[in-house]
Amino acid sequence: MSAGRPAVPAGPVEEAPEGFFSRSVLERVLEGALAGAGLGAYGRKIAAWMAGWDASTVLTVASWVTRARAEGPAR
Repeated sequence: MSAGRPAVPAGPVEEAPEGFFSRSVLERVLEGALAGAGLGAYGRKIAAWMAGWDASTVLTVASWVTRARAEGPAR
């Protein structure tokens, strides 16, 4: 991971991602993962709340969202 912005895991997460990142950095990570999802006011509030979680959890959730969006709709 870079010092400025953490890398969202591109594949299954086998171990907790390491590092400490500020809440504002983690908010940007979640914003990137959720871009285009059409969040309402409450959705934005929950994303901001989640950004206060530990970095390993936020990066894992962002990885799930990013990979699920790349995969497309479930069949």
